[in-house]
This record gives sequence, C-alpha cells and structure tokens, in this order.
Amino acid sequence: MATMGTLREFGWKEMDNQHRSITASIDFLGSAPRHRATDMPALRRIILEIREHFDWEESQMLETGYPDLGHHKSDHHRQVLNLLDLYKLLDEGNETLDADFFAACREWNFRHIRSMDGDFVLFRDDRDAWDLQLELRTWDYESRLAEHQD
Repeated sequence: MATMGTLREFGWKEMDNQHRSITASIDFLGSAPRHRATDMPALRRIILEIREHFDWEESQMLETGYPDLGHHKSDHHRQVLNLLDLYKLLDEGNETLDADFFAACREWNFRHIRSMDGDFVLFRDDRDAWDLQLELRTWDYESRLAEHQD
C-alpha cells in the first residue's frame, strides 16, 4: 500500500483509479475561479462520479461478503446527502463554494479512504489480518468498558 500525498492507495487498480479521479475532480473545481455557470455543472458531475464510485464499491463489498457493508454504506449515504444539500443551497443562491467546502470535502474523502476503504481492502485481501484487527478492537473496547465499571 502506497501513499500519494495524503491519498492512500491500495494496489487495487480500479479502486485507486476511481479515488484519484474523484480527488482530481474536487481539486480541479477547487482551483478554478468561482463562476456559478461552471460550478453547478462541475459539482453535479462530481456528485455523479462519487455516486457511481459508491455503487461500484458497495457491489464489491456485497460480492466479497464484507460484514461491515451496512456501516460503510451509511457513511456513503451521509456524504451524498451532504453534497446534495450543498448543491441545493448553491442552486438557490444561499451558499457558495469556498475554501472551507473544498477542505472539508478533501478531509472527508481522505479519512474515508484511509479508514473505511482501508478496512474493506484488508478484509478482501487478507482475512486473517482483518480478523486479528477486529479482535484487537474488541479487546480494546472491552478493556475500556472494564475501566469505567463501578
């Protein structure tokens, strides 16, 4: 697994390509001058690209029997709703695309790829390591609970 800047790559060509494309689209829109006539279609394309990626990723999870699909899918759903809400506010003229939006979008994207996609790729590629990681998390959780018992 390599890291390009802060974008984690997994050595899974299709997933890595999709992540790079989404990141590049967000960065390109973020570096362009703000013009409503171009911002709206560009954001619409980004939302479509993200939805298509999420659909593909969830199909891969279903195919492999990934047990955390529901949690992962829920994170996808929240992000799409956030983007659609933003799009609606932009369309109504109540919001603008600014540096804070792009920073938040990049941070969510990188966090999701590093943590949630990383867990899925580990499950797909190395079940023993994934099982061990899950077991260690469970032990950590149980030990924290034990610390706070009366």
